[in-house]
Amino acid sequence: MARFARVVVGVAPAHLDRPFDYSVPDGMQVGVGSQVRVVFAGRRRTGWVVEVGDEPHIAPEGIRALSLMQGEFAWFDASDLALYQWVADRYAAKLADVLRHALPQRVAGVEREAAGWGRPAEVERAAHPACPSPRWRPYGASALLQAAASPSGQAYWLRALPDDDGTALVTDLIARCLGAGRGVLVLGPDPASRLPDAALAVSAGVDWRAESPRDRYRAFLRGRAGHARLAVGERAAVFAPVADLGLVLVDDEANPAYKERRSPRQHAREVALARARMAGATCVLLGDLPSANLWKLLEAGHVTGVTADRATQRRRAPRIDVVDLSDPRPGTRRARFAEPAARALSQVVGKGGAAVVLASRGGQGAALACRGCRRRLTCPDCAGSLSVVGDDAGWRCPACGWVGQAFACPVCGDQRAVPLAAGAGRLASELARSHASAEVVRMEGYDAAGPRSRPAIGVMTRGSVVSRPAWLGSASADITVLPDADAMLGRPALDAAEDALRLWFAAARWSQRVVVQTQQPRHHAVQALVRSDPLGFWQREAPWRAQLRYPPAASLVRLALRDGETAAAVVADLQKALPAGDEVLGPDLAHALIVKSGDLRGTLSSLAPLRRAWSKAGRSVRLDVDPLL
Repeated sequence: MARFARVVVGVAPAHLDRPFDYSVPDGMQVGVGSQVRVVFAGRRRTGWVVEVGDEPHIAPEGIRALSLMQGEFAWFDASDLALYQWVADRYAAKLADVLRHALPQRVAGVEREAAGWGRPAEVERAAHPACPSPRWRPYGASALLQAAASPSGQAYWLRALPDDDGTALVTDLIARCLGAGRGVLVLGPDPASRLPDAALAVSAGVDWRAESPRDRYRAFLRGRAGHARLAVGERAAVFAPVADLGLVLVDDEANPAYKERRSPRQHAREVALARARMAGATCVLLGDLPSANLWKLLEAGHVTGVTADRATQRRRAPRIDVVDLSDPRPGTRRARFAEPAARALSQVVGKGGAAVVLASRGGQGAALACRGCRRRLTCPDCAGSLSVVGDDAGWRCPACGWVGQAFACPVCGDQRAVPLAAGAGRLASELARSHASAEVVRMEGYDAAGPRSRPAIGVMTRGSVVSRPAWLGSASADITVLPDADAMLGRPALDAAEDALRLWFAAARWSQRVVVQTQQPRHHAVQALVRSDPLGFWQREAPWRAQLRYPPAASLVRLALRDGETAAAVVADLQKALPAGDEVLGPDLAHALIVKSGDLRGTLSSLAPLRRAWSKAGRSVRLDVDPLL
């Protein structure tokens, strides 16, 4: 009897995002998940079998035969396919593109190696889950501990106390799940995340952080064959095959690194939640400040928070001092470091300690001001803000391109200029002059090296802040100073306050004392840091965003377009097809549109036929669902 396979073919146009029928040659053993080669539009292409049956969906006369199979095993099963389809639907993407993200490059030599692995070892199950360690006592985590050993599809948010070892808590959960005979998936946002390595210390597993295609394919085959019950990695590992999945852990869930950079731009946290729900596994999200989407899930009761009580959180948090720069008294306005911060830095240096100064930006800083009267210095051509060229080589205007020599303030005549918010380079040079006995190191970028001796001052930027800076070792910074907190809060982005507070919480974890200089001491982000109250931040932030119809109150879809003509046509299509209540913003100067949606599922359903129509018409429209999550 003839057999037919429905194949998703790896082609670009969105209107071809559907399975195509091919006949199965005699003797070829294909099933759901088989990777095949097919002839499509006159060319050999790779495809994936998503269905096999005895009846075709079109007339048999027009059906070609499969050319060959690639590999003798199934790359995915029906449950994996359901996840891939969910991702395609959730992020307005083609299923073939999701498969391209989820499946590694085939390496025939690894397949020959895998043929000698034999059968996976029998799973050993612990007779009883281990008793809770004392470190769990402040959290009231009975339900979470039980869910780790007996997964039930529940999701949790775990916020470890600032002076607690969150990694030790999580490895306890991993041991419980593995002891119950279930598999574990661990995601870290970047190579600095300690959780994947800690998980591998609990049990041998596969590491998806390897860059070699050979190593990644080996990890894939080991997971697919059941030889490893633990998989760790960064965002791409959210698709790693894990047999009998029981626990999914997402470290630092709000980290922007979880957002895929290529199309489709899925978010690994959202995929992890969906995968755990579909598999009946427990999902644990870790972090100090919930993301906007997690806050919405917490409020709706879809995710359970696991935190210590407020009194314990405040008692065990580091000391937070707020310096009010709006205070008109001398010493609180014009100095780079107000008297309390300057005195604290001097004390730490005098005792041979380690200090951190967290700069709001790299380089020398931007938007120059007169040091005498604090007025903003402006371009002589366009009145735009001025910045330093290189290291004090001259001034330039980013707006119009003017470049010239520094000049005196036209108001007070002062020759001295300072950035309104100093960059790491300027802060480091000033601190080196004022603290000659300390090793002052400017740290910009992810892998920046820190001080090697003591006393030390590390001038760090956003990109160099990780879970625990290597240069501090196992110790904490004696003090962390935020000299330009207002510059972080005033960044021209919707999530500026959220991002700043998340950064401050991260620094507070490895600091004994934090000094915040701000003209907005009552800002809800500053107060959330002082009170160690992340949920309190969202209680103030969420209503403000709701007025603007931004996450978490609404969902966003960004459409990137090629030109103004395409943008005009797309806007007209959207206004006709989108559900009532959806709002279209734009296009902007880059021909991009934003759709504000109160019902994302309804919006995506309306966009599906539009995507196919735009593809047939040759219009280039790239969609990014949840661009801010």
